[in-house]
Amino acid sequence: MPARSRCVVALAVLACLLTGCRPAGPASPTTAAGPPPPSTVPAPSAPAPTTAPGPTTPAAPTTPVATSTPAPAATTGATATAGPTTTVPGATTAPAGPAPAEARLSWAPPAGWEDYPVREVTATDAMTVVDARGGDVRIVLPADSAVGPVTVTDCRNAVLIGGQITVLPSATADGQDQRAVYVRDCTGTVHLEGLLVDGDVEGSQSDGIAANAPEAVLQVQNVRIEGVRGTESGNHADVFQPWGGLREFRIDRLTGTSNYQGLHISENLGEIGAGTVRRADVGSSEVTPVEGGGHFLWTDCTDGHPLVFDDVWIEPRAGRQFGRSIWPRTDGLTCPATVTDGFATWPGNPTLTGGVHEGSPPEGDFVPAGTVGLGYVSPGYAGAPG
Repeated sequence: MPARSRCVVALAVLACLLTGCRPAGPASPTTAAGPPPPSTVPAPSAPAPTTAPGPTTPAAPTTPVATSTPAPAATTGATATAGPTTTVPGATTAPAGPAPAEARLSWAPPAGWEDYPVREVTATDAMTVVDARGGDVRIVLPADSAVGPVTVTDCRNAVLIGGQITVLPSATADGQDQRAVYVRDCTGTVHLEGLLVDGDVEGSQSDGIAANAPEAVLQVQNVRIEGVRGTESGNHADVFQPWGGLREFRIDRLTGTSNYQGLHISENLGEIGAGTVRRADVGSSEVTPVEGGGHFLWTDCTDGHPLVFDDVWIEPRAGRQFGRSIWPRTDGLTCPATVTDGFATWPGNPTLTGGVHEGSPPEGDFVPAGTVGLGYVSPGYAGAPG
């Protein structure tokens, strides 16, 4: 090897000894920048549940409500809260997940109902009158306890979703026949949903739901009315009776029992524009003593308004014939019912579509116990806002 080459090699060996003879290369993986290992990433925590503000800490509105603001209720128990809210105490208006199509209700509440002025009902031993003074109103019942009867009056639109009403141990309330819910002099859409009515109270006589609002549309959905009591000489206890008239009534998923009468949907003192009853089962509570009554469906072939029955079931009193538990009856002189294989129709009524079944729905009550009232969760709606 030439002398020059030996010098170059010697210098290279000396440099290697001084640097530790480490070859150049990529940085070690332990020092590379990158995301922390999965074990160091905390799992996301579930969001805290949202609760409606209590009446003592109402949220102030950021914008004025677009509807007229009703005055304080006429009786103790209805308290106006400040500003709109979107959560109803004791009731949820959106299901946790999409409900099956068959479980959804036919008619939605009026558009914008979440922003209506709120009235809270708290009275347990008296009837509460919610006077909307011609405006819109959202009625909120307690999340953890029942209240007494509620009258909704002079409203445009009204919405009541969820809660429990227990009737008073009397035949009257505020000098009138007792009704668990009474809709009076409203002109828009009144939406009742998810209610439980306890009418099986010793000493009581009460209707379930009654109406005297010829200009209003009344929607009754997912409502259970248990054991209302009445007598022929006193308060004729009906599960549902629009005795003063309605522009239209819409019923979807109603279960009701009474020891007197059930669906009394003929015109009485006011005209009815149209009516639909879907997925309803009504019948005898078998509460004694019994004085008169016994017709759990009452219509009139001369009313003239369109009426639709769709999957409606009538359970007679024990020992009473089905044909004598509906009106007009099978033995009626005019427009008698025809019963074939436990299904009643009225061929003489040209404005009536469908008929009613004898007995109970094969799969049980349309509104089973425990599914409505306190803590109610709405299954959602198939139709557009009412």
